[in-house]
Amino acid sequence: MRAWQRSLWRTYFTIDVRSLGLFRILFGAVLLSDLARRWVELRFWYVNSGILPNHTLLWRPPTSNMFSLFFTVSTVQEAELGFLLCALIYGCYLAGYRTRWAQVLALVVRVSLNSRLAVLENGGDMVMDLLCLFTLPLPLGARFSLDAVAASLAAERAPQSAESRARASVSANEPTPTSYASLAVLGILLQFSAVYLFNASAKTGAAWQDGSAVHYALHQDKLVTWAGVWMREHLSVQALRWLTWSTLTTEWIAWTLLITPVFVREARTLAVCVLPLLHLGFALGLNLGGFSLAMMSFYVLLLMPDHWRWLSRLFGSRVRPLAVALEHWLRRWLKPRVLLPLSGVRRALAEVAVLLLIVAIASEALNDNGAVPQALRVHQPSWAKAVIEYPRILQGWRMFSSEPSRVDTMIYVDAVTADGRHVDPYNAVASDQPFPAGGVVPTHMGQSQFFVMYSDRIPSDGYAAYRQAFSEWLQAYPERTHHPEDCLLRYEVYLVTDQSPALGSHAKPTPVSRQRFMTYNAPYDSPCRTTQGKKVASVQQANGG
Repeated sequence: MRAWQRSLWRTYFTIDVRSLGLFRILFGAVLLSDLARRWVELRFWYVNSGILPNHTLLWRPPTSNMFSLFFTVSTVQEAELGFLLCALIYGCYLAGYRTRWAQVLALVVRVSLNSRLAVLENGGDMVMDLLCLFTLPLPLGARFSLDAVAASLAAERAPQSAESRARASVSANEPTPTSYASLAVLGILLQFSAVYLFNASAKTGAAWQDGSAVHYALHQDKLVTWAGVWMREHLSVQALRWLTWSTLTTEWIAWTLLITPVFVREARTLAVCVLPLLHLGFALGLNLGGFSLAMMSFYVLLLMPDHWRWLSRLFGSRVRPLAVALEHWLRRWLKPRVLLPLSGVRRALAEVAVLLLIVAIASEALNDNGAVPQALRVHQPSWAKAVIEYPRILQGWRMFSSEPSRVDTMIYVDAVTADGRHVDPYNAVASDQPFPAGGVVPTHMGQSQFFVMYSDRIPSDGYAAYRQAFSEWLQAYPERTHHPEDCLLRYEVYLVTDQSPALGSHAKPTPVSRQRFMTYNAPYDSPCRTTQGKKVASVQQANGG
């Protein structure tokens, strides 16, 4: 019986610190890549001259519990400074410098970046927030970090005082522990099992049963990549059906691989080798923001001591000389520093916090997923709702459920400038199609996660409160182009819906509807009308009129 208990303890509560170190490096790179894609669109989303000013979101917040340091940012220069500080924190996290503090600050930064755009978030944002939160009590800097090298250097030097001898003794006795036990390990396993379980159980639509789901997903032109366009146009019907059924089967198998109490080593080996390929396939065909990379970074946490021994035999002779040279170089400028574990009291408090987090997540998951029977739904206390909403770790896992949409949508702006040209200020920056006016969605829109979500939500009545900010941004078009004649005399904003072709038909999308949901006409006394008059007069004068 004790052997069984020890096995359960090792399976669900302990983790190899080398896995934690490798995860920190990979996930740090994911955080930096997420910051980079936000930096590219910083002027649209993180400043008051953009499409979603902070005062608009504070006046009509998307949720009752919300926190973001970026609500204090107004100008481009302030936002850029904030992003540089975020990059510094993420860099310390990746390198493992002052790792405990870097973990805390990375969580604050990540939540601030996401909550500022909570109306545009997707499942990838939830996954990144969850990984920051669940790994917070874990010693991510124990291996492969600047902290670990500094602690090793400190342990080699003779202490001069009784206090320093005691501190060095702790470090010398356990400089690099092989495993770490925490309730957070169980929380991570349960959380990612739930991601797959709820996603799989929600895929009950006919497209998942007849094998056409991937075909319809790849016809979401605002999401599809060029590789996805190639796949939908060149793969056979049978290949697309195979991709559909293999995706659904993999999701059903995935959650069992993560939590099985038997054949644990074999199950996790299969999970590490196969499941990242699922998310790589998602990333190749569809732009899902940071979801695919965040999910792929999780899998190194499943590596067990047996895996590390195998990796050491396979790559040790090649990696060790490089690691020794790197450590020798780091020792030349790193100051000796003792890497102490959490004290008993702080560790106990951390475990209690993790337990409360698991309870809050369970209450949210049971209430926010349609596959959960009514008998299992429980009342969610207000404290649990706050725990979920402040760090943005919502639990509605239902991507392409119950099936991918069989229609595709886009928004476009038909605006007329003072000199009579028709322009689309929105798609000129939001997509690959500068003026996609028409009855069907173009083959490839090339939109980022944020523009995809904005295009989906702004036509909805539930987001009508954000249209005034959109209107002001559109009217500021000449301020962005620096051409006075680009001022807008009028514009109309349309939601276009088309029908995706059936699997195997090789037909083109067919128009369904075109609905106008925003209009604008410049007042008679507006400067744009004056600009138009001057333009007309100059044209008449040039023509001898």
